[in-house]
Amino acid sequence: MSDYNNHSGGTGCFRCCFSFTLTLGFTSLFMWLSLHTSNPILSIQDIYIPSLNKTLNSTSYQSIYIDLKFDNKNKDKGIFYHQSNITLRYNNSSIVISNYTLAGFYQGHNKKARRKNWVGTYGVPWDEAVKVVDGGELAVFRVDLVTVIRFKILFWKTKKHRVVVGADFQVNDVGKKERKKGTRLRSGVPEMFSGKSPVGVSLLVVFSVFVLV
Repeated sequence: MSDYNNHSGGTGCFRCCFSFTLTLGFTSLFMWLSLHTSNPILSIQDIYIPSLNKTLNSTSYQSIYIDLKFDNKNKDKGIFYHQSNITLRYNNSSIVISNYTLAGFYQGHNKKARRKNWVGTYGVPWDEAVKVVDGGELAVFRVDLVTVIRFKILFWKTKKHRVVVGADFQVNDVGKKERKKGTRLRSGVPEMFSGKSPVGVSLLVVFSVFVLV
């Protein structure tokens, strides 16, 4: 009778530990899904450079039209953007031809935003660029964007994260971006919480409990 009671007590203890560990695992999974964030997708949607439009046959209008897209694909997390600094370069080199800034803004979850601007240029070797497109080739430019973002999760904000992205783009002889689809600005910046996650820790806890029991 005594042995039976001891066995029942051990089984009850095991079930209690297993239930606690399982609950901890699901709780950690829920927290990880709630806290995991994805950086916004930034892209160049459109470019127009009148000075390279052969039908105009003039380089007197030296501004550039640029259309940038900010895409927040997080389903339940907003993004606060601080001021964005944009730099344009010619021929993917150190030749900076324009600098401008975009005011900070808030973007709701699963929302898209466009920022369309005419920006002035300086130091562009227009004769060289025109010669390239007149010869049937594509002129190469580059856009680099630097900003700081914070994610809004429920009622609190994450710490600040610096985002540095950029991409080359090609322009044809009518001054338009050759690629019709958007050109994504890319970076090697890692996602938040991409290291050890609560899920991995929870699985380790579950495994340890089974080993010890």
